[in-house]
Amino acid sequence: MSKCSGCGIEIQNQNQDKAGYIPFSVMTERMAAGDEVLCQRCYRIKHYNKFLPVGMGTDFYQKLEDILQTFNTIVWVIDIIDFEGTFRTDIALKLKNKNLIIAVNKADLLPNAVKYEEIKEWVCDRVSQVIRVKRDNIRIISTRSGFGINRLSKMISEINDTKVAVIGVTNVGKSSVLNEITDAGVTVSSYPGTTLNFIKTRLKDSNIELYDTPGIEPKDRVCDFFDIFTQVKMIPAKEISRKTFRLQAGRVMIVSALCYFKVLAVSESMYDPVFLVYAPQNVSFHETKEERIKDILENRKVIVPPYDSSFSMEGIVFEKHTYEVNEGEDIAIPGLGWISVRRGPLVMELSLPQGVTPVVRSSLIKPHK
Repeated sequence: MSKCSGCGIEIQNQNQDKAGYIPFSVMTERMAAGDEVLCQRCYRIKHYNKFLPVGMGTDFYQKLEDILQTFNTIVWVIDIIDFEGTFRTDIALKLKNKNLIIAVNKADLLPNAVKYEEIKEWVCDRVSQVIRVKRDNIRIISTRSGFGINRLSKMISEINDTKVAVIGVTNVGKSSVLNEITDAGVTVSSYPGTTLNFIKTRLKDSNIELYDTPGIEPKDRVCDFFDIFTQVKMIPAKEISRKTFRLQAGRVMIVSALCYFKVLAVSESMYDPVFLVYAPQNVSFHETKEERIKDILENRKVIVPPYDSSFSMEGIVFEKHTYEVNEGEDIAIPGLGWISVRRGPLVMELSLPQGVTPVVRSSLIKPHK
């Protein structure tokens, strides 16, 4: 039986609720015409932008070790908007002995005032704290605008290897990267888990084989607590939103239904603390009194996500995190956004679902003087 040219799963005609299904008559008709054979799921994504979730019953992360034994060269796609949720220390340590190229995608979604060279310097510094990678092997790209794609393709073409694996967390844009540098026609959608199996492609004007792999699902980002349709809406389609706040004592900032924070202490000589909140356009910010948190989280009339009123908070346990943050630092919340402190130092308390760990870091976007 052949494989779907969109997601790589083996085609089957028996069960429409399982991955790889295509009606037998449709399959034979397309094969006879010499057309690509897409499973029903990929066909609906490609032509109607309709997603059919299917259960594979496996966690691709558990297979990563096996992949790394097969490939010497790895292209690791990272999302700059969710850097802390997609550049993962556990994955990085597994790649330390590989010929590694890091493609940092979605750079065009940062504010226009941020220069790509500034992004590169920041990324290089963050990466160097975990793993040694040649500076030139860290590429800032955007599949939407095409920035950096030709240079990435050229770099891959110059490696002394015949096959390359492309890996990354769900929704970083792996398949989009491959579609830019190959003629594969891999199924691309905003939905996590679109790629279900290995898809072998070939670099344009080269004999180097590229292998798309299923996205790694971390389960420890804010977005991971929502269903896949909510996750799609959370993905920024244009420049991310940012708002400036001066949070006074007794006030709390709510960012989506799964994150809220307050300032516990500031320097005695300082005015009200000033910070920026960065998040995708479809994520709301809401400032309120501390005593109203429970009511707002339960009623959810002014905060999104979730976007569906049927979403249940049952089983979600909030955990408090306290940090001292200096001026010029961020608190990054994996799978959601980040808070950039512009007037500090200050002590902040964040409440997040248990398992989500914020990261204090040097500011990704520094104020331009």
